Amino acid sequence: MSEDKKEDYVPFEDQADDKPIIPKAGVIYGDIIYWGTIAGTFVVLLGSFITFTTTNNYMDPAILLSAIWEGKSVDEIWTAAAGGPPDGHWYLSVPTTGNGLTAIGIAMGVFSVTPAIAASAYVLWKDGYKFFAGIAVTAAIITMLAMLA
Repeated sequence: MSEDKKEDYVPFEDQADDKPIIPKAGVIYGDIIYWGTIAGTFVVLLGSFITFTTTNNYMDPAILLSAIWEGKSVDEIWTAAAGGPPDGHWYLSVPTTGNGLTAIGIAMGVFSVTPAIAASAYVLWKDGYKFFAGIAVTAAIITMLAMLA
């Protein structure tokens, strides 16, 4: 280490603890997103395992993957793999199949944003940040409506 750099060096244990304080609402939001995504990931892994190791599937994975690799359109893929595009949240009617579990896991990970926003809105409201709490509630409603469409 050169002499001019040595003067700027401060051992880690002597450094000031000047990390920014993370707001409680942000920590709650992050924790819910984190654990919701982890839970969804495990469901996706279980669904993928069932999909590729059993015949308990909504759509045949060999046909599905072949259609994807052939570059077919989304409608063509659904028609080849499942007889046609399903309506809305198709996976809720087949939750015990590999494909159904995989889709449920993905939906769980995505949906975890809604309770995270709601919980952080509650904390923001309690801490006196009513305007930001209102924005968070609005975002939660918009997100839920978008997911239900």
